[in-house]
Amino acid sequence: TRLLATELTIPVVASGGAGTPEHVREVLQEGGAHAALAASMVHFGDYSVAQIKEHLAAAGISVRLDF
Repeated sequence: TRLLATELTIPVVASGGAGTPEHVREVLQEGGAHAALAASMVHFGDYSVAQIKEHLAAAGISVRLDF
């Protein structure tokens, strides 16, 4: 992800493989992705959108919390 994010001039969206909010944080902060999908985590009821966003906000990632 980092290689793509640094080499491409278009936004990179990470999709697939996230099982925890920490995985989303990693791909955004360490992988350089501009966005990430987390559908399975929410659809299967493992985490709520609010939980994921709160984890990202706590890590210093700008997210909209008023939803």
